[in-house]
Amino acid sequence: MKGKKILALTLVTSIVFAVCACGNGSSQESRAGEDGTSQGQASGLGQETSSGSPEQTGAGDVPGDETVKYPIVDTPITVKGVVVGKDTGVRSDRLVWNKVSEITGIHIEWESLDPDALATYLAGGDWPDFIHYNLEPAMINDYGITGGRFVNYLEYLDYMPNLVKTFEDYPLVKGAVTQINGEIYSLPGVEVSATTASARPYVRTDVLEDAGLKLEEIKTVDDFYQALVTLKEQNGEAGFIPYFVDDESYWAPMLFGAFGTLTNMNFDDDGNGNVIFNRTSEQMKRYLSYMNKLYSEGLIHQEYLTLDQAVRLDRAQSGKVAFIGGFEGNSLQATDFADGEFHLDCMAPLTSEWDDTQEILGKSIYFANGGFFLNAQSDYIVELCKMFDIMYATEEVVEGSGLLGQSFCYGLLGQDWDYGTEGSGVYVFHCPEKYDGSFTTYQYAELIWDNAGREDALAGLVTETVGNSRARQLGFVNNVIPYQSDSYFAVGLLKFTDEEQRVLDNRLADITSYYKEMEGKFITGVVDVESGWENYVSTLDKMGVQDVIDVYQASYDRWNGR
Repeated sequence: MKGKKILALTLVTSIVFAVCACGNGSSQESRAGEDGTSQGQASGLGQETSSGSPEQTGAGDVPGDETVKYPIVDTPITVKGVVVGKDTGVRSDRLVWNKVSEITGIHIEWESLDPDALATYLAGGDWPDFIHYNLEPAMINDYGITGGRFVNYLEYLDYMPNLVKTFEDYPLVKGAVTQINGEIYSLPGVEVSATTASARPYVRTDVLEDAGLKLEEIKTVDDFYQALVTLKEQNGEAGFIPYFVDDESYWAPMLFGAFGTLTNMNFDDDGNGNVIFNRTSEQMKRYLSYMNKLYSEGLIHQEYLTLDQAVRLDRAQSGKVAFIGGFEGNSLQATDFADGEFHLDCMAPLTSEWDDTQEILGKSIYFANGGFFLNAQSDYIVELCKMFDIMYATEEVVEGSGLLGQSFCYGLLGQDWDYGTEGSGVYVFHCPEKYDGSFTTYQYAELIWDNAGREDALAGLVTETVGNSRARQLGFVNNVIPYQSDSYFAVGLLKFTDEEQRVLDNRLADITSYYKEMEGKFITGVVDVESGWENYVSTLDKMGVQDVIDVYQASYDRWNGR
């Protein structure tokens, strides 16, 4: 809710459970470079462990000493790591990790494993020193919570000062990776960049200007309506093709937020630690009524629910549609604009008679429950914890190495990327010629693996390269990120008991399917919002939405220590 501070799920900027920018190709839109806790219990520290006492770990630091020394070991060692993924690129290693081996003295023998083979592999029991993958909750339960096969990182935080600092800087992160038994088996990925935002309201400003409109003058829902009327009169077709599949992205949360104090369309905190369901709120009803007005007057493309990507892109390229979705926004090229320059932006949040505050759903940080599950039987637990801690460093761990947390997303500072001139607000990527400017391809083919580390060095910066990415990044920096709510009910981070999970499995999918179906029917007028609302709310109640709320409440109470 607007202006509120959620007890334990509040940050200056908020977090979302999602794949981070370096997670996989499907999340490339959240990538800044689209071109191209307190310390835990130290049980076992200072004692004989499977990796030896601190004195046996060579050149590394001792518990409590936050000055890590390199190389980590006096005598080089070799460890084995498995990376799970259908496409791990053209190299069997990665250049960033080769640099890690160079400065730590820890050589890694990498093995690639197809996800379909993972269950059998784990059951076989012949594990490497670590497994890098976002394991499913059932696997974490079987091999971590129940089986005790994974290292609990809480016992080794004294060897991981950079991770500890990350927990302090982003409080949600520690809770997000903490399992229901209070232990931590995986390492997080955290990204803050120019495009880590929820709402993605892309606008072709040239189309607006051709119709005599200015983006900065569209401030209220009434202004938006009038702009759509003008566009239809000017171009003979709807100037808006919304994308509403994702409740927490693109246009839906942006428009919903204008009709009241709520910013989250689904489950939320009421400001007092109580879980509520906003799909049955009066604000939701007002939002749907407004969208129905736009649709009934032909101001929204009448086939918006069924348009395929090719048609969406065609209309976005036509020069007649101003308000477009993510795929279209990402795909526009310079040749799609009459003057060859990108007239692409984002619309700032709107206001209405019900709410005069510009505020939208807050997701200024993307989080991935990343990976690096450490084998509890490894001979090198301490050494690997020290090595993994490099992924969370905010400065070069060795001067001139170019290696810091950001490297595990974008490569080595000074070699693969650089900051622009001080005060310029830009960064620069350096892509080998053979990749023809596609830095993203270079990332995943040669530089990095997925889902790990602290990637916030580019926060607020945009690419120096003129093009689609820069245009959209500037749109986010100027018109979206400043208005994101500082509180977010991170339902995806909650952990559940087996019984609670059964309730969700038996209720949530059908509930979600129903309210999404009804959303479409309300907007298109198949069902009248006013006359059909009571039955809609009653049906959700009969489907067990209160049972889902109760499950979330129980988990949320545990999260908040109540």
